[in-house]
Amino acid sequence: MADADAPVAVRPLANGDLKFARALTDGEGWGNSARDWERLHTLGVGLVAEVGGAAAGVCSAHDYGALGTVGNVVIGAGQRGAGVGSALLEAALERLAGCRAVRVHALMPTAGFYRALGFEAEGMSTRFRLSPEMHALAPFDVGDAAVAPAHDHWDEVLALDAAQFGGDRSALLEVLAKAVPEAALALDGGYILAKGEPPLYELGPWVVKPGCRGWRGLLEAAVAALPRTASVEIIVPSPNFRVTSLLEAQGWEAVDYTLAMVHGGGWSDEGNICARAGGDKG
Repeated sequence: MADADAPVAVRPLANGDLKFARALTDGEGWGNSARDWERLHTLGVGLVAEVGGAAAGVCSAHDYGALGTVGNVVIGAGQRGAGVGSALLEAALERLAGCRAVRVHALMPTAGFYRALGFEAEGMSTRFRLSPEMHALAPFDVGDAAVAPAHDHWDEVLALDAAQFGGDRSALLEVLAKAVPEAALALDGGYILAKGEPPLYELGPWVVKPGCRGWRGLLEAAVAALPRTASVEIIVPSPNFRVTSLLEAQGWEAVDYTLAMVHGGGWSDEGNICARAGGDKG
């Protein structure tokens, strides 16, 4: 049982915390792999809360300049109710104090927690999953889309991402492009990246310019590059009805929803974001 009077200290995530962090996200069924946490540690965005010198919770805080994100917020079952979550979020917001806006994708039961810390609801996202059975059956015809490895268009990828998010996400994009290189793809006006390993992969970010004719080909080429025995997930912001319609037609299943909540000024328009990267749920 948590001691409500015990002091909470927050520090950067260390290499020795990786197994603890993964155990926490495994307990929530979030599918974070060991590589996911290693990448977060490499990016230097992880935070750990301690109570009485023992690790009690984790989160991540990405600073992209004008915009920031908080995610992977999870507290050990025996440490809840002792102010650990609030301490983590306050430390994350302090780290992101230079950002115009900070976003978290809250699971529905946690929305009140974030609201109490000054976050306001802005929209929803849907997490879709393609089962191995449907993955094996679907044809995923790329058609005439001129899809190429993302690094063949890397300057364009970085420029498109910076224009969309108003910040420098190059370090994040680089580690994702290396995570699953066969599914890191681009064409004129868009790109898609991925993370994961068997039995589960997650596609995103997937960003396109308005009028991009090959947007569907990016998805289908990325899915076709992954093992047909694996499940694939993708998280789609609510404004993208065309993406939702495509996924439903291909046999993807909506498995849960998150509420986009923002602290500070307005977030960038998500109309051009076909899918966001995972790992920022809370």
